[in-house]
Amino acid sequence: MDSLEQIFITIGAVAGSAGLWKFFETRMKLKAERKQADMENDDSLQYREDLKERVEKMSLQLEEANKKILELTQKVATLETENKYLQREIDILKRK
Repeated sequence: MDSLEQIFITIGAVAGSAGLWKFFETRMKLKAERKQADMENDDSLQYREDLKERVEKMSLQLEEANKKILELTQKVATLETENKYLQREIDILKRK
């Protein structure tokens, strides 16, 4: 009987440990799923996504503004050159 008891205890321990493992595994999966759902519904995550979109939009606007500034700088340089030649023409006409 002693060996029969040991067999039953071993079978019970194996079955119990497998059952416990299954229980903890299921519990961990549920916790992970709940945490994922909480993160998806979290306001800070939505706020972060909104900030990312706004930063991208502002970066594009900054690039466009830099291009416009460069174009305006070139136009100012052209106008300064034209103004210089016109001033010379005026000086020449005043002397005559």
